[in-house]
Amino acid sequence: MKKILSIILILVILSLSLSVLSSCGSAEPEEGEITRMTVDINPSVEFIIDDQNRISSVTALNDDGSILIVGEAFVGKTPEEAIEMMVSLASETGYLVKGNVEAGENTVKISVSGDTDYAEQLKENAIKAAEDSLKELDIEGQVKQVEALGVEALRELALSTSLYTEEEINAMDEKQLYSVISQSRVETALLLTEDMRKAYYSAKEYEISFTKREETAKVIKSMGISYSIVHSAYKSALDVYSQAITDIEQFRYDMLISPDSQYQKSLNALRESKTELLKQKTFTASLNINGQEYASAVATLKLTEENYNNLLKAYETLGAQINASLEALIVNLKQAESYLIQLENTLFDDNIEAKLLEKAEDIEATLNSAKDKFYEDFEKAHANDITSIETQLLEKKNQLKSEIKA
Repeated sequence: MKKILSIILILVILSLSLSVLSSCGSAEPEEGEITRMTVDINPSVEFIIDDQNRISSVTALNDDGSILIVGEAFVGKTPEEAIEMMVSLASETGYLVKGNVEAGENTVKISVSGDTDYAEQLKENAIKAAEDSLKELDIEGQVKQVEALGVEALRELALSTSLYTEEEINAMDEKQLYSVISQSRVETALLLTEDMRKAYYSAKEYEISFTKREETAKVIKSMGISYSIVHSAYKSALDVYSQAITDIEQFRYDMLISPDSQYQKSLNALRESKTELLKQKTFTASLNINGQEYASAVATLKLTEENYNNLLKAYETLGAQINASLEALIVNLKQAESYLIQLENTLFDDNIEAKLLEKAEDIEATLNSAKDKFYEDFEKAHANDITSIETQLLEKKNQLKSEIKA
């Protein structure tokens, strides 16, 4: 009898032990929980993780990140699988190198948002996945956990990627902010570069703002001859506002998006220089530090790095100059918008306000339709540019793989 009880006790202890062990790596996300994870190897990439512990969107946070993620199927993977893919791709393209590297090289930085049981477990799992991947690839490196974005930084990100007002964003809790960011990332999944996403967010914001005021002008016009002067004044101001929007979007395209722009040419030169830098890093790391070639390779690497940094500085300076000019156009837009608001405050009497309230549902339906249709229209308008960007990134990625392997 004692023997049977001992066996039962052992089985119970073993069962409890297995339960504890299994729970150590499998905390489940709460219903509706959205988690933001970033992996920075420079390439830097953001992953949004849904409440099924699956990647729902992947977004490059810099140009190297765009090169790394293009053509890859991250969506639907687990966070650990996504990290394994990132490390493997970074190795194939030369961002992580085998052999002799200086301190601080081959560093993988990971951040995970939130303080739930799931988020805390994911932090551990993510670090382990990266460490295991480095070990499997025989890469000497380190993995660091870095701090995730704070609430205020999340508010700025949500504000820049959505149509919510600052007041609405400020009223949101962290969970709602992640939901807003997640929706915007899924919406712009095919826009692989930050410049294209900025163009999209900006154009959408202006389009919806214009549509709302255009619907307002239609309501005033419908009120008859007695409001013709109000309609004429408001419509004239709206035309100025529309032109200001057109000027901004045309300038943004000509200076930042067009393949013929100096900005894109500067970016292409920077990418070519980065390819040479990664090749030289890989080659130098492969050499024996006591060999005759090593000193020469290190000197060449230093020159290659200096050339890259000079091109990077030129690229950033050009971008800053273009953005400064863009800000001047935005000032014109704000002035036009301010005048519209002034007219709304001074010319809109109780009858207009009542009519707008009566038509509020129709106006809201029109706005929702415009929001839903906007991506389709944007994609059609920029189809060639979107395809061109993807092609360029794939070519650069394949070039890196080929030359690093060689």
